[in-house]
Amino acid sequence: MVRLSSWAVGLVVFSVAGGAFAQDPEPMADPEPEAAPVAVADTSAGVSTNASGAAEKKIRLGLRLGYAIPLGDLGEGAKMSDGISGQIPIWLDAGYMVTPNILIGLYGQYGFVQTKDCSSCSAHDIRFGLQGQYHVSPAESVDPWLGVGFGYEVLGFSQTVRGVESSGSFKGFEFLNLQGGADFKVADAFTVGPFLSFSLGQYSKVSSGDFSADIEQTALHQWLTFGAKGTFGL
Repeated sequence: MVRLSSWAVGLVVFSVAGGAFAQDPEPMADPEPEAAPVAVADTSAGVSTNASGAAEKKIRLGLRLGYAIPLGDLGEGAKMSDGISGQIPIWLDAGYMVTPNILIGLYGQYGFVQTKDCSSCSAHDIRFGLQGQYHVSPAESVDPWLGVGFGYEVLGFSQTVRGVESSGSFKGFEFLNLQGGADFKVADAFTVGPFLSFSLGQYSKVSSGDFSADIEQTALHQWLTFGAKGTFGL
């Protein structure tokens, strides 16, 4: 908080009266008592100004929790929804406000993937990349925002059959990550609010154990993610 205050300097005035002599000799009159100092003071109190409650927070750290729905295909003819029902992502954000409205930063996610029709299977989804956000009203109690990003994704899976575990992964670029939401200020440096994200990617490599190969018949897939986001400013 920036505080401005002003104080006036007191002004002291002295008045001395001299004794007067009459024509006939008379005793000298006692000098008039010295006038009391007169102080002029500015009674205005210190004025405080508060730009949006505090100095602008430049560094932003965020945590998102939610649910993601799979769309599209792993590869040509293999739908994401055939083996995956959804995932629960833990999403981290780190960024810097290059202007009062524009944030540039990084995002990273680890998702717990829910598989279908396979009790011995487990899977996870890792996504990370660069992002930018535009905040409409950063100084207000409600701040709508829009974002866009791109990055890389690794969908890992494992299966245990007769005590033997095998694992592999699908890897590829996340071409586009569209985001939107609203931040509600609950404290000077803390906001919470809903968000929605739609990502577009393509798996280009597959691996299993020592085997690794390019996917010849690639296809596009998407994740539709919704949930809540908390952001802390430094």
